[in-house]
Amino acid sequence: MIKEKIIFSIIILFGSLFLGILFRRYKEEVYCQSFSKSMIIFLTKTATPLIVCLSFWIIDISDNVGILTLPLVGLLLSTLAILPAIFLVKFHHLNRPQAGSYITCAMFSNIGYTLGGFLAFVLLGEVAFGLTVLYCLYFKPFYYTVGFYIAEHYGSETGCNITESLKKIFTEGIRLLPLLGLILGAILNFSGINRPFILGQLNKILIPASTFGLLFAIGMTLKFRVLKQFKAQLFSMSVLKFIIMPGIALVIAYLLGYDKLMGGLPLKIVFIEATMPVAIASLVLTNLFNLDKDLSNSCWIFSTLLIIPLLPLFVLILNLL
Repeated sequence: MIKEKIIFSIIILFGSLFLGILFRRYKEEVYCQSFSKSMIIFLTKTATPLIVCLSFWIIDISDNVGILTLPLVGLLLSTLAILPAIFLVKFHHLNRPQAGSYITCAMFSNIGYTLGGFLAFVLLGEVAFGLTVLYCLYFKPFYYTVGFYIAEHYGSETGCNITESLKKIFTEGIRLLPLLGLILGAILNFSGINRPFILGQLNKILIPASTFGLLFAIGMTLKFRVLKQFKAQLFSMSVLKFIIMPGIALVIAYLLGYDKLMGGLPLKIVFIEATMPVAIASLVLTNLFNLDKDLSNSCWIFSTLLIIPLLPLFVLILNLL
């Protein structure tokens, strides 16, 4: 069962990217850039709100106060990542589009179903996967508000007004619709209405299909040859993702007493999520707000591939926690 899930995840993650890269070889770059952005906007306005709604509908939120702080830990870590990222942007002397790409890559990690949740399930079991769902509750609201604002700010020559950016949350479909899906899902959750079985089956199709589509769109803009242009940036991003943030995460988790809850399982979940590579969502922001695609793509590719040799070390640390 686990083997099949691993194979399925690899097919979705790398198969879609490969097809996007293959597609780019037969089309002009300008066409691929335009088509990629249009595809991302379409999926964000259509599939994403429905997926978020159906997922939130069935989340079993425990009345354990300690466990309910998990999404706040995720929010805190994403916010804290901005500070060293801004310092490193100045250290690397990055221009505005590059700075936007670097900061958003630092802020968002692959904590969801495709990697963080999946690894938690494989390594720690189904209860651990449920805790990753709770941990990720902050992500969508934070992403579509703070993430969009920062990406838009650096994607513009003059920056953007925070008031205008907040207004767009309620006027632009790409920001508003996913948040409405989240709100509707939460309402249905607290209403006590059971989600129909057929809708659960629908989400099992929508989640991989939407992920496949987004990665296919991103694959059309990926350039592996540019990795060597950002050696210093990739090194600093790796240190931030795999050393600094996990260290901060463990300190926060111990302060909250996670080592004494559920046999220390919440502590291990925080560690797993804090060690995840750059999120696919960061690449989506890059495409939407005209940030530096080469830098964000390089950060995503390098950090994702780096997980492979680092995974045995992470497993060792989990056993020690």
